[in-house]
Amino acid sequence: MISLLYIVMDEERYIERSIRSAMDTPGVDEIVVVDGGSIDSTAVIARHLGARIFLFPWQHDFSLSRNYGIEKCSQPWILTLDADEHLEGEKLDFFQKGVDEADRNGIVAYQMPRKNHYPSHESDSPYYGPPFYPDLQTRFFKNMEEIHYSGTVHEGVVQTIEASGIGGIGRLPVCIHHHMFRGDRETNEDVKQDYYETLMEKSNGCTPKMHHLPE
Repeated sequence: MISLLYIVMDEERYIERSIRSAMDTPGVDEIVVVDGGSIDSTAVIARHLGARIFLFPWQHDFSLSRNYGIEKCSQPWILTLDADEHLEGEKLDFFQKGVDEADRNGIVAYQMPRKNHYPSHESDSPYYGPPFYPDLQTRFFKNMEEIHYSGTVHEGVVQTIEASGIGGIGRLPVCIHHHMFRGDRETNEDVKQDYYETLMEKSNGCTPKMHHLPE
């Protein structure tokens, strides 16, 4: 019923925790991992956990990689996570409830709250208040032709859902935990912002300067 989808590159430190947090979700029948060219053991770890691995060289376009992954998903619903994210385990049954109620309510996708954790804060504390939380993410959606990612960076499926008019977006209470800036926060924040700017330049016809996904 559900395909669990990742795009990854050099995520051997994080991918196992993420997959394990979601693989036992009722209805998850396959794990699809799109590897952009890892030189570590990311693919080996994911395969050991039952994932199907597809090599798709990183082309500095997040939507391109995610849409390639969607093409490889065989189940009627798709749940997407990043390697540095994991699911809170108490409410995983809500995915099944969401599927069961979707057609009756005209729903084709669901938003989920996300808690962003910053390593520079005491005890890895997340920001719990606005605008950092609930940081709603549309990560659970029907596998259908009209739904795909758009945007070279800060990509999402909401725009294609709204443009097609195929249905509404609901909300599930399953929380995503996101562990950001794995190292020095200020340094990684600057690197990530610089990289996103190069991706925006690429969308305007320029060539991006970095070759790996930022952490």
